Amino acid sequence: MNINDVFNSENRFFSAMNKLWDVMVLNWLFILTVILGIGPASTGLYYAVAKNIRKSRGYTIKTFFHSFKINFKQGFVIGILQAIAAFSLYYCYWFAMSMKEGETVSQIYFMLWLIFTVLFVFLSIYLYPVLSRFSLPTMKIIKMAFFLSLRHLPSTLLMALILAAEVFLAAVFPPFYLVVFLIGCSGYAFLESLLMEKILRKYTPKPAEGEENTVDTWYLE
Repeated sequence: MNINDVFNSENRFFSAMNKLWDVMVLNWLFILTVILGIGPASTGLYYAVAKNIRKSRGYTIKTFFHSFKINFKQGFVIGILQAIAAFSLYYCYWFAMSMKEGETVSQIYFMLWLIFTVLFVFLSIYLYPVLSRFSLPTMKIIKMAFFLSLRHLPSTLLMALILAAEVFLAAVFPPFYLVVFLIGCSGYAFLESLLMEKILRKYTPKPAEGEENTVDTWYLE
């Protein structure tokens, strides 16, 4: 091996290190901006991971804030709706647990809570990737995310399992919080994109003839 190849910034090692650094930067950007709205921050995170980390298009920070800005209003609204749904699910859980153990009504409420919680998680996994890719009204974004989560159930279950594993590790193994701080959120977005991009590509319309020169179709490559 030529010694110049070892220190070449284009070789696989340096390329991988650059990618890892970008993943860390995105993680910190997400943590810093999530206080402004989980919707815009999550949308920007997924968009930058898919476009910059996966496809090597554009610049990490610029890509993140581009998506954050153009999707801020819609992402903020979806985030509020998501928070309301999460609070409602928490209240349903508390209500079910406040009943006497073993009562039929309590068991019914708990099963309903469990079903709706699983559907909520499935929907949440798809919401912001869909928002990052499609220009649709808010309710259509939600409907499409819900449809995709059920239409591609095996992939949805795998993405939910990865998310659950990360949450579980953080809950039972406190040092794992260091991993979460460094690459936890962006790392999950990267793993999610490995499955999500295959799904979104099926529903992304190709540009009309003659538009190739004006539309950046990185997501179709």
